[in-house]
Amino acid sequence: MRRLLNFLFVPLLISNAYAQTHTPPLKIEPDTVKIVNAELVLRNRTREVPGYLYNSGNGATVFQKLGKIVEFTAGAAGYPAAGDSVFQHTELARHAIKVIRNGLLQYHDNSNGIAVDAPTGKILFRPALQVDDHIFIEAIYGLDLSINGTGGGPVIPDAGGPLKLNPGASDNGNNTFTLRWATNAKTLYLSPKVVGLGSSTLAGTGLSAPNRLGDKISNWLTTNTASHTWINLAVPGYSSRDILPVANGGVMGQNIETALQFKPDFIYVSLPSNDPSAGISVAQSMVNLRKVDTLGMKEGVTVFFQTTQPRTNYTLAQRQMLKLLADSIRKAWPDRYVEAFSDVEDPYNEGAIAPAFSQSDNIHLNAAGNQLIADNLFDKWMRYFQPITSVKGYYIDSSLNQADWTQYAQQSDANVVKAIYNRYNNDPLYFRVRAELRDGSFTTSPIARLDPPSDIPGVNDFTYRLLTDLGGDGQTTLNGSNAVDGRPTPSPDLWGKYWNNWFGVGGVAGFAENAKIADMRTTTNEATHMSLQFLGTPTGSFGTSATKAINYNGFTVPSGDYPSQALYDNVFLHSSLTAGDGIVLRIKGLVPTNRYYIKIWGARLDDGTASRTLQAKIEGETWEVAKSVETKYANSATPDYERAIRFNNITGYDSLDIRMKVGGTGTFAHISLIDIGVMGNLPAIPQIKLRDTSTTLSTMQLTALPINGATVTDYAWTQVSGPSTATIANPTAASPSITGLTNGYYVFQVTGSSSGGPTYTSRATVQVFPDNGGLKTWRMHFSKTALAPIPGWTNIFGSPHAEPITVTDPATNWTIDNLSPTPAYWAPYASNSASNIDGTTTGNNSGIIPDIALQGLWFNYSLKYSAGMDNFVISGLNPSKTYRLKFYASRNSTSAAAPRSGAWRVNGGAEYLQNAYNNTSLETVVAAISPDSNGNIRLSVHAPTSNTNGAFGYLNALVIQEE
Repeated sequence: MRRLLNFLFVPLLISNAYAQTHTPPLKIEPDTVKIVNAELVLRNRTREVPGYLYNSGNGATVFQKLGKIVEFTAGAAGYPAAGDSVFQHTELARHAIKVIRNGLLQYHDNSNGIAVDAPTGKILFRPALQVDDHIFIEAIYGLDLSINGTGGGPVIPDAGGPLKLNPGASDNGNNTFTLRWATNAKTLYLSPKVVGLGSSTLAGTGLSAPNRLGDKISNWLTTNTASHTWINLAVPGYSSRDILPVANGGVMGQNIETALQFKPDFIYVSLPSNDPSAGISVAQSMVNLRKVDTLGMKEGVTVFFQTTQPRTNYTLAQRQMLKLLADSIRKAWPDRYVEAFSDVEDPYNEGAIAPAFSQSDNIHLNAAGNQLIADNLFDKWMRYFQPITSVKGYYIDSSLNQADWTQYAQQSDANVVKAIYNRYNNDPLYFRVRAELRDGSFTTSPIARLDPPSDIPGVNDFTYRLLTDLGGDGQTTLNGSNAVDGRPTPSPDLWGKYWNNWFGVGGVAGFAENAKIADMRTTTNEATHMSLQFLGTPTGSFGTSATKAINYNGFTVPSGDYPSQALYDNVFLHSSLTAGDGIVLRIKGLVPTNRYYIKIWGARLDDGTASRTLQAKIEGETWEVAKSVETKYANSATPDYERAIRFNNITGYDSLDIRMKVGGTGTFAHISLIDIGVMGNLPAIPQIKLRDTSTTLSTMQLTALPINGATVTDYAWTQVSGPSTATIANPTAASPSITGLTNGYYVFQVTGSSSGGPTYTSRATVQVFPDNGGLKTWRMHFSKTALAPIPGWTNIFGSPHAEPITVTDPATNWTIDNLSPTPAYWAPYASNSASNIDGTTTGNNSGIIPDIALQGLWFNYSLKYSAGMDNFVISGLNPSKTYRLKFYASRNSTSAAAPRSGAWRVNGGAEYLQNAYNNTSLETVVAAISPDSNGNIRLSVHAPTSNTNGAFGYLNALVIQEE
């Protein structure tokens, strides 16, 4: 609601204040501030303009003109009668409308309030008008530029005046560009395009329509604006890091880059409480948010930032971080913050949610709490987006050098503040906007830069795309210690993209002479005739190991839309290739009329001083014009999505040769993946179509479907990979039955042909999930570094004694925290407290839990439990529910002797022991566990109390289920 500033002025206070301090006195000048009959009177150029002082918040008070005022009683001559619900007046059009009915301010609500059609000045009353209803309507004008000669639009206190010209330019990719230079009421009311970025509150965790915040925003836009577009990109669990550009660790598809691709009119960011648990300081959170704001401003897009929210299940220190971050957001964006903290905070518990507004998880707000945020958001929008008055028009100037300016365009409508223009060249262009005010003066904007149009479409803009992971197969390929190694990328991955996994020539040999992958598939699993082949051996004359040219020292974390598996292993090139002019990467199956965008990305973690530079050029070019990339990263580095060799706008080829070698003075270079985006038609290819699927059963059926004219009479089915060996019944039929499936990823292949015809091949990925019996369940397994994914499981990795590790399950929104390293309730052995390989596996996924979950572990050495020494907490649980925990411990005998045990306590209770020595079949179940009032269950993993059970306490996996 608008707040009128009321003054209580006592003259004596001025003299008293001055007498008691050494600060300069209040300066009063004639015709500026006068005291008349104990009232404060302000005199300036507004003396002939009726209006009032308006407190816009954050210490800023501005003069607001009075607009059209209408007052009537239902049934009066010329006005709506009782039973009518519509009132319209042309002088109300395009203004902010305030309606008071029988003394009560009417909110914008379809069932109990008003709806306003701003472009026409029409007001809809709900319920309909009643006999003797007294109606007061006020149309609020924008802030008049002639009042102080500085501008119009939203109040921006730190800008020195109401007007904020903030030009931004963005290329539209079709020889046009969009230029924005301000906002006004039309920005909100006429066809607004709004994008939301954020986490679980905006995503609607724990609530259903219409109580979710996103529903409330969509409904309000539907009721109050014309032809709106609402795009909600929020994802539960996201922090401020996740919405950054991909190059800064953000997630493509849900970040600021994605939001700006939609060309929005404004953006709403809602990140209530995840930064503290993600280990992000308040200062870094603000750096992240300012980065988002800067990118929005660059394109003239206004960004609104929700403050943090209280969170009851946090520690006091974390709650104080939220409070400090809320204060920082208010201070940074006084005109664009949306209050979400103070209205819902428990006055008796700092930083906690008031019980009236909390969901049972003590993390999220209920419907009433979301409504408060929504009301604050809508009020902020209505106050920010005001009509612009007292502007004659705008002059848009352009420059090539920011020194010499010429008039580019002119706009005579004060409320047209964005336009699309034709682009006549691809050079960088600079723009400024001059607003001519009605008093004849001008106000000039900062300078906006229009970058050259990118020759690289966004990853979501390609007609189709092919992704290829180069590395080991994890079954036969060996590392330098002659151990099986390699991590194929799941296909589809977590983003639903299909990958081509290239293991070289196949089998143990790796990337030996003339390694090739053919019949590659797109990210949407469509068949192509494209293939990749190395002409030559990447290692040159180097190396004698059985597996050629594969390295396993890559990243264990994802980057952009590349999963960690694609970054873990890679093909390495050796400098002995240089004498032979390198090797050739041959790409076949191209369509000459299409355009190809080829990205070669590689990484190897190495703290050494020698470079690992990859050089590449198109065959026929000289090495002087070759492209280069440094593929060596420090062990502590994060992967850079954009650090790659690119060949863009490749067209006119049906086959392309790219020659590669080691550059500089280094000895090695690395290729982790090849990313090919295509603009153009995907040829219709006769093929066998297989549908990927998922199941919780051990038995299923796959069906091969010939399409695009393929004729198939003979089928042959095989299993390509999987955690166990399945049985394929009727392997020569189109629809075989498959049994013996266990929890994990399987890939099955079918080949089909007819007499004298071509042979077709296709693959399907089957995800087998554990059957949780309909119970709300979180399965987690532990390791030192990231392991291959398991459907239905979360891999929690790291060294628990050395680092804080907090993971939230997006499905249940439960969180586990290892409460480390302070206090030090995890004790290492030989500087380790975790392992990827020391558990016992069955080799066929036939144990109590999958082999991958049995294989990795966390442990505590020699540290025995005393009261209060819990080193795990599971939070976000429902205090009114009970839970069942299942513990698993396994330690193989390769480098260990019995006894080896799992030793655990729940909420400080009795010790639970499990024989971990070569264990693949035992589980320990603890039922009917009640969380505390904050929704927390405390756990401990310690050395067994009795020395006869060994000095180590292990935990390989943990399952929690709501009973």
